[in-house]
Parts: sequence; C-alpha cells; structure tokens
Amino acid sequence: MHSLDAVLLADIGGLFLLPIGLFALVFWVWMIVDCARHETGSTMLVWLLAILFAGVFAAPHYFLLRKLPRQYNARFHLTSHLYQPWQKGRRIERV
Repeated sequence: MHSLDAVLLADIGGLFLLPIGLFALVFWVWMIVDCARHETGSTMLVWLLAILFAGVFAAPHYFLLRKLPRQYNARFHLTSHLYQPWQKGRRIERV
C-alpha cells in the first residue's frame, strides 16, 4: 500500500466519524437542555453534573430513564374530560 492510499483511507475514515461526532454533540446538548427544562431541585443538579462530566454514558441513560418515560406518560394522560354521550345527564367540569 502506498502512502497516498493510506492518507486517502484516513480521510475517508474521518468523513464517517464526523457525522457520528456531530450527532453525539447535538444529542449531549439536547439532553442538557431537556434536563434543565424538566427536572427540578437536587434531581436536576445530579443529572446535569452527570451529563456534563460523564456525557458519553450519562446522556443516553438520562434519555432512557427520564425522557422516554416522561414522553410515554404524557402521551397516555388525558388533559381534559372527553364528551361521553352515555353520560348526558351528568355535567362535565373542567379541571
């Protein structure tokens, strides 16, 4: 293998690693922002410190343990009462 071929292979490898690195950086920042917006008190402090100092490991853990369950619960939680025709005599009150 010539030295020029080795340089070209190294450049191609860098092209594959660049999008992965950019994705990891954007994901890391996204988890920091999400934690700052949705967590409170000491929970926020612990998660922020973990994500900041152990980002490669803590950011995916935060996503799986905190963000996904929050999205799942929000999707299946009724925010208002629905009209149910079989309960016409009963008054529907807003919460």
